[in-house]
Amino acid sequence: MSENKPLILANLSWPEVDAIRDEVEAVLIPVGSNEQHGPNLALSMDITGATQFCYRASAAAYPKLLVAPSMPWGVSHHHMNFPGTITLSSDTFIQILVEVIASLQQHGFQRFMIVNGHGGNIAPLGDAVVRIQEELSPAFIGSGLYLYFADAGLDKEYGIEGIVGHACEWETSVAMYMAPEIVKTEALAAGEMTELTYGFRTSLQKYQVTVPYRFDRYTTNGALGDARKATLAYGKAVIDSGVKNFVAFMAEVVARSPISREG
Repeated sequence: MSENKPLILANLSWPEVDAIRDEVEAVLIPVGSNEQHGPNLALSMDITGATQFCYRASAAAYPKLLVAPSMPWGVSHHHMNFPGTITLSSDTFIQILVEVIASLQQHGFQRFMIVNGHGGNIAPLGDAVVRIQEELSPAFIGSGLYLYFADAGLDKEYGIEGIVGHACEWETSVAMYMAPEIVKTEALAAGEMTELTYGFRTSLQKYQVTVPYRFDRYTTNGALGDARKATLAYGKAVIDSGVKNFVAFMAEVVARSPISREG
């Protein structure tokens, strides 16, 4: 991590926010979920990952990236058959983001990047950013899954293959690096994946067809892949490269979205 500390909105007083407004180039809004992650990870994985990623990016770019309070609940209907999962409706999820950004915009911030940690949020986030642009007209509004900022080819380099994407060696490795306290080290297990996962799900992904199966139809223990193969080295490579690429991306965002200070 950078030697700088992240710039965290919730830790500032209002005079401190007032003082740093002109130095901040963009506000990062971590979103995720509190949902089951099999026996391998705590329910908080998705929001913890997104938040920790934002902290690292903010520290690396200090004081250009301000981290807003995390939004801990997402759209997780498909995990509700596993105890502990909390879900919002898509409408509620979107409305919260609209009102958060409207509030921050009133205080003078004009560029916003929603940093997502949960696949179930991708579809509503597509609607959210369009609505925010149409209703609020910020200088920039975007959203992206933080894990997608990692360098290409790391999976092959570290021997990650097969069906991954949830509570697997991918997510568990990332948690080992950013938030080891949420890794259930003594309970790590391979996903108990069903025939649907090995069969029809492959066809759905090939043709980009969306079917709202509950997640227990894919895996009876809530996990994909094999978290026992997770490594700290892989998690570090994913996050360190991802933060570097994200900070560079945000510099490009700033260059392409000038802000008028008039009025």
